[in-house]
This record gives sequence, C-alpha cells and structure tokens, in this order.
Amino acid sequence: MIENTVTLVATDLDGTLLNNKKEVSEINKKAIRDLKQNGIFFGIASGRPVETILKTIEDWGMSKDIGFVMGMNGGAIYDYRLQSKEEYYLLDGEIVIEIMDFFKGYDVKFWILIGDDRYVNVSTEQTRAHARLYKENEIECDLYEFVKNRKINKLILNFDPDYQKVVEQRAREYKNDKCTGFFTAQNLFEFVDPHINKGFGIEKLCEHFGTSKEHVVSFGDDLNDCEMLMASGCGVAMKNARNRLKKVADYVSEYTNEENAIAHFIYDYILKEDQNV
Repeated sequence: MIENTVTLVATDLDGTLLNNKKEVSEINKKAIRDLKQNGIFFGIASGRPVETILKTIEDWGMSKDIGFVMGMNGGAIYDYRLQSKEEYYLLDGEIVIEIMDFFKGYDVKFWILIGDDRYVNVSTEQTRAHARLYKENEIECDLYEFVKNRKINKLILNFDPDYQKVVEQRAREYKNDKCTGFFTAQNLFEFVDPHINKGFGIEKLCEHFGTSKEHVVSFGDDLNDCEMLMASGCGVAMKNARNRLKKVADYVSEYTNEENAIAHFIYDYILKEDQNV
C-alpha cells in the first residue's frame, strides 16, 4: 500500500482527526507523538485560518507534537519550528464584491476570515456560537466597504444544509476564471483563487520541508480533501468520508473518525507496530 518511506503526514480536522465532540482522542495523540519520535513530520490541513488552528492545538496540549499547519485550504502554511506563515494567491476584493452581488436575493450569509476574526454581513446567536466553537471573533460589518482595496484568502457562503442544491446551481452559473468554488461542509461553500486547494498546499509543504509528494500520507473525509489525497503518495479516506472522496483515495479505512481511523492507519501501515487502538 505504501511504496515509499513516509516523511510527512497531513490530516484534515473535522470528520477526520477529530471525533464528533471536536476532540482528539488519546490514542490519536499518542500515534502523532510516535510519528515525531520516528522523524516523521505531522501537521494539520484545514480550511480554518492558521491563527485559530494554533489556538486549538495549544488547547489540546499538542504544540510540541505538530510540525506544520496548512490553513485556508492550502492558502497558508505555518512552520512551527520557524514560527512563520506564508500566504499564497489571495482573492481580490473586486471579485468578492462581484460574487456577493451575484448571490443577492439568495438565502446565504457571507463570511470573511482575517486571522482569528470572522467578518460577516449578518450576525446571529447561532453564527456567534459557531464562531466561538472555532475560536473566532465574529464581527458584523458592511462587507462591501470592508473588502474595498483589500485582498483576502477566501469568501465563505453560509446557508441551511437544505439549501445546498440551490447554492450549487447558482455557483455553477457564476463564471470567472480568477476564482473557483467548492463545498467544505453541507452548509458552507467557499470561493478562492483557482490555484488554491489542499493539493497545492501539499506541494508547498513538500517544497518547504525538502521532500516529495511520493513520501506523503494524507487523511480526509470531505470534498475539499480530494486534491490533497490525489497529490499525496498515499491518500486515505475515512470510512465516514463522502463517496466522491473514497473514489479518489488510495485507501479507504475500515474505521470512522469516531473509531480512531488515523491511529489505526499510522500503527498498521506507517510505523507497523502492534498497538491496542
């Protein structure tokens, strides 16, 4: 299954590393520590901003175990060792305004993430609770004024999950070769620069750490993980992953995120150690 020596492991968070309580299990933590002891870089690959991921990792007590963070679906890379962040291919504010105009009259809310601040056009108790869960500060403002003369990582559309097909159809009708869009959850759709995806992030990580994609293992569960799994030497989909992701994965785990799928794979196929997972 794994044909090359593994030097780098990247994982999505929600539905992958995290259980349904948004926690990292003790056995997953141990597996990550064991990777580090064997000289293998481990890091997070998420759509969240780097800044909020760093806060979350600190709360987990895992700052010493993680080598990097890929944030914004590949749009930003943070190196723990150097304590430095790089960002790539930001989205121009004029395009953001155009997209918001295109979705006028539709039942969607717009979010823009800058660091650990979430700027929104409509703030509700539900969205504020969601922001707190992800360690973001929600700020309601005029987004049209906010994005003037500004470049951002991405524009997020938030909506009721039952409205997903409506958003998908409208997004297909929007034509602009300077941006692309994709679902990151059943209630979230994101527009980014066409270069940006987690597969691009894997390429940048390999450049940064001096390795190649053949030596990378990645884990995911949702559609925004497709490019990452395809770009890796071994892409692993959770048992609970979307069917479209399973089709592009090199391996589909027999375990879900609730069943410590990552720890199972690390011990069975990377470290090849017997553990009571």
